[in-house]
Amino acid sequence: MMRLALALLLSAPAFAEDSTEEPAVPQGDSVTGRKPPPLRGNIREDGTITPSAEEEMIGQYPARIARGAEMLNMDVEFVWECWQAMEGLYERDYAKSRATFAGIETRWRGSGVGPVGQALVWQALMLENFDFKYDAQYNSTFNRARQSMEQAMLSPGNEVWETFLLGALLGVDAIHKMRKEEFVTAINRGMEAMKYVALAGEMAPQFVDAQLGDGLWLYWRSVIALNTPGVPTFSDEREKGIEMMQLAQRESVFLRPAAGHALTYTWIEEGEMNRALGLATSLSRAYPNNIVNLQVLGRIQMYRRMYAESESTYKRVLAIDGNNERVHYYMQRLYLRWGKFDASIAHADKYLAFNLSDYQRAYSLYYKGNVYYKQKNWDEAEVAYKAAWRANKLKRAKAKLERIETRRAKEASEG
Repeated sequence: MMRLALALLLSAPAFAEDSTEEPAVPQGDSVTGRKPPPLRGNIREDGTITPSAEEEMIGQYPARIARGAEMLNMDVEFVWECWQAMEGLYERDYAKSRATFAGIETRWRGSGVGPVGQALVWQALMLENFDFKYDAQYNSTFNRARQSMEQAMLSPGNEVWETFLLGALLGVDAIHKMRKEEFVTAINRGMEAMKYVALAGEMAPQFVDAQLGDGLWLYWRSVIALNTPGVPTFSDEREKGIEMMQLAQRESVFLRPAAGHALTYTWIEEGEMNRALGLATSLSRAYPNNIVNLQVLGRIQMYRRMYAESESTYKRVLAIDGNNERVHYYMQRLYLRWGKFDASIAHADKYLAFNLSDYQRAYSLYYKGNVYYKQKNWDEAEVAYKAAWRANKLKRAKAKLERIETRRAKEASEG
């Protein structure tokens, strides 16, 4: 359930977004444990999904679920319902996910799962637009979820799961703070989260899901420490973090798609675009309506100059959710690189019409200025860059303003 999975994975540190200018209700028996659909197999880095013995049944449950229940010393039906709630998040069936989480809370009173699930849904909705639109709802739900998990841990039973889930919840909040560029707070919250996750791993060493949180923590902590002045210095443990994420991708109970998505962001950060493309493509086949993954896939395709494919991916996002805002920013950047300047301006104007953060507005204005700059329309470019600077003191916008002055002086001397 750990959305150290869906947020960790679906989200990455804020600087990863723009760091490189170039480079429903459950249907039928869905929560009864009867007639379960086949589980998706491993998602390989070459873009294939491999079914395997994981789809075998042990009694009436998939083998992965039955073995997970044994590892956690939990009721297999409870594990099965939690797995289905997570699948609802991956599938972008938020109505199903909410209903499943609520059903779990009703049938398994005192488990603390219900509020945790609601917090994850709010995070997923915000990640689709890379915004903080539901920040108040998330913060309120997070506080209730933490209290419910701490209360659940006072009663005997399900100790491993409850310890793990509390760590996961804290990890989600750490990533939320990281996206808001509250880096020191994020690291402190992350350290708190990892204490619980590590304890869960000690209590149940075979429960590989805990490896994802540890791997994400080690990798991104190292990246932040290496790139952010004022953040405490840590040893570079990126390689170890990647190995732990890969293990979770292969063998975890709940978090295989989450681990795959986390690795996609990791390969982008590492400059391994072929590996990032393979994983994002395979995830799009397994979960075709997952908007966050589609937006990442479109960016990777854009970076690799697969412009037509990127355009198709972004149009898929709009077909799924015509109200999605963030996709217009990505399409603005795509058409800029593709040389389709009128289309880039059109999507920039659509995006800028929304209620954006200063950070988002600044970057969109900057790339809008780049269109005019490429067209040598210095006046319009200057207007856009100045607006980007006013919005969020974007340094690259100020650098472009200085270039414009240099170009104008050169043209005047030549004229």
